[in-house]
Amino acid sequence: MTHWYALACATPLLLAACSQSPLPPVSGAPTTPSVQATWPAPSPADDPMPGEVEAAPEAVRRLEALALPVTQSVASTRATVRSDGSLLVNGQATFPMGMYHVSWAGNAAKRLRDLNAIANLGFNTVNMTMFDSEGDIAGFTKVLDAAQNRGMKVLIEDFSAKSIASLKGHPATLGWMIADDCNNLVTPLELEKRHRATKALDADHLTYTSMAISFANSHTDYFGRADAVGNQSYPIDGGDAISVVYPVMQKLVAEAAQKGTLPIANLQSFRWENGRYPTAPELNNMTNQALAAGVKGILYYTYLDSTNDLAKYAALNGELKRLNREVKLLTPVLVNGQRRSVTVSGNRQAIATYWDYQGHRYLQVLNPNGKASAKVQFALPAGSAGLSRLLAGRPTTLRAQGGQVSGTLAPLATQWYEVN
Repeated sequence: MTHWYALACATPLLLAACSQSPLPPVSGAPTTPSVQATWPAPSPADDPMPGEVEAAPEAVRRLEALALPVTQSVASTRATVRSDGSLLVNGQATFPMGMYHVSWAGNAAKRLRDLNAIANLGFNTVNMTMFDSEGDIAGFTKVLDAAQNRGMKVLIEDFSAKSIASLKGHPATLGWMIADDCNNLVTPLELEKRHRATKALDADHLTYTSMAISFANSHTDYFGRADAVGNQSYPIDGGDAISVVYPVMQKLVAEAAQKGTLPIANLQSFRWENGRYPTAPELNNMTNQALAAGVKGILYYTYLDSTNDLAKYAALNGELKRLNREVKLLTPVLVNGQRRSVTVSGNRQAIATYWDYQGHRYLQVLNPNGKASAKVQFALPAGSAGLSRLLAGRPTTLRAQGGQVSGTLAPLATQWYEVN
């Protein structure tokens, strides 16, 4: 988190906060299998509302039955972007759910330990840094070997010819990070130059870049010059309300759709200097805002950097593991379903989204306000009779009656239903 960028975050126009890869400190960031989830027991607060059927286990089993086939381990990986922006790994659609790791803030041994810790949280993707393009080939090969053993793919934060030639054949390689903070550090033409040079050396893997897209400037010229684009939104103690995540991710998705680019949300799992980490409800809410906006992947920043180390801060681990489990369950819907935003009466901030997939319909609803509850009302799709809780252990407070969905959402509430 460089000082100049922290200052920029204080301005009202920069509504998607800030640099994800700090400079080195100066003295003075697999395939998706079917998930057989073990669900926590509901609490009394999870009792069904009128018009809602208590059917989480059945709803989950129906969704699991729609799971995408598992891509078997092969000698190499081909990563492409489908026309709708979804990631294809060896032709199979998947949702990359990952974590940044600014590896120079540690050492080779810690990099391997942290990779396994990230895998233990359920992530299928990691963005890791090479220490040196020439001298770290053997060390990074160990990283790729470990990732392959844990069913993970790796975005490599390096794009030198030596690194590409040495590592592109490894089956855990997903792609190459060719620029960070690209809208501040490189021109669109330079980004395209790096993309073309990288693809000339390795046509079978992704090029990836990241930036902060605000309402003031969408940076349209940077799209179509890398296979995947991340949008950074780090609002907790960063100068923005948490509700900023949804609209800036909407802008990312819209820009990416015009150029056939994979849109990836870069979400906050760190603390700004002298700030605090997100809480579990905040992490859940930011994640669901990004999903509702239609992103096709998530990379949290960060597991490790010069001021953050989630190995020493375990408070978020439970929520990260739970979110990974839920996103894996929802992956068929997220990558192949049809998404439709709903107009919500009574509260302009509340977000409701219907998802249709293979004859099934799901409802995602959330309140991005961290301080106030939201009373909501919107139409139930024609021919629908009611709602069933989809994710057991998550509170549900809405009811379906008379063709309408209504109820009150607590601050930062996120809820998923199957529509009956």
